Amino acid sequence: MSKIRSTIAAFAAATVLWSVGAQARPAIVIDADTGRVLHAEDATREWFPASLTKLMTVYVVLSKVKAGQISLDTPLLYTERAQREPPSKMGFPLNTIITVDNALKLLMVKSANDVAVTLAEGTGGSVEAFVGDMNRAAFKLGMTQSHFENPNGWHNPAQYTSARDMAILARAIYRDFPQSAGYYDIQALMLGKKLVRGHNRILGRFEGADGMKTGFTCPSGFNLVASAQRGKRHLIAVVLGHETAAERTQRAAELLDSGFGSFSFWRTGQSVETLPAVAGDPPDLRPEVCGKKKKSAPEIGETEDDGQQVVGVRRNEVLSGLVTSAYAAESKPLLMDRPAPVVPVPAFLGPNPNGPKEFIALAATMAPTAPAAPAASDTTPAAAGPAVPLPKPRPAKAKK
Repeated sequence: MSKIRSTIAAFAAATVLWSVGAQARPAIVIDADTGRVLHAEDATREWFPASLTKLMTVYVVLSKVKAGQISLDTPLLYTERAQREPPSKMGFPLNTIITVDNALKLLMVKSANDVAVTLAEGTGGSVEAFVGDMNRAAFKLGMTQSHFENPNGWHNPAQYTSARDMAILARAIYRDFPQSAGYYDIQALMLGKKLVRGHNRILGRFEGADGMKTGFTCPSGFNLVASAQRGKRHLIAVVLGHETAAERTQRAAELLDSGFGSFSFWRTGQSVETLPAVAGDPPDLRPEVCGKKKKSAPEIGETEDDGQQVVGVRRNEVLSGLVTSAYAAESKPLLMDRPAPVVPVPAFLGPNPNGPKEFIALAATMAPTAPAAPAASDTTPAAAGPAVPLPKPRPAKAKK
């Protein structure tokens, strides 16, 4: 009986809300195979997604590949609209050609805002039509706390999500496109002679880490969706709203490590889709995240110097209710001070020379003589799609 009570108590501790430091940030850990929640704190509180938005962009693009509408070899044209996007970006010359495959790699590693627009225009017909596809996909996945206004996560008060919804999305990506898992664990790309490093510092430092995506703007804070596998177990953690990149990495590592220690009840618990929503608009963290750093821009994308100092974090005693006592007693660090050696993955511009002939021929008609696609206005209507009750965008609140 005492063993049963201790197991029930441990499970309860895994799903209640608790604070770390002065204020808790939204977080969730789920089992990727079952969708069961191992731990949740403010997981259904609405939040600005920042570049985590790009995971939905990936989902929509891969859905089109799976449906046969496009191919990974399909050439995309880098337009004037893409070129105007703010950093982080690649900043290619106008009319540069890039395949869907290489665009996805750059999207995940560099978190390039201009590449997200290139994917949206090239696979959806227009940015607006693609965003319509994003919202329809979110509805079908049960992401009831998400609404998208752009494909890259540049701050928009009407664009929001939650830790729960990002966990649903990450699980769906691995479930629906298992052959594409290699996009999410790339630490660096070699684009010609240029080394393009990623922002996800949990890769190569945490045992079993295999993806996924970082995100940052001043209003949103530092966010991370992290995936890891140990043995037959696959866990996904989402952490939102941290003040530094190192803090988000450490927090995700703590949660994942504790989740792997919860083997006594890892196939039980509430389904991630059934977590009750918390009312309230997303908070604006700009003053506390960027005010002290005196950022000149009101919000910025991922940067190369975003404070990725990582230390050898050890297990957090606060999480003792989530893990077995023997596992919690281990003394090894959660994160290595120095990551494993990184082998850059090659990427290239232009059509795939080994791709289908029709795609090579198509690329030849696109550049360099093809005119740039006109920049669509923000009022351009999205392409018609199935009528579904999508979440409504929220107007920006007047500042007091």
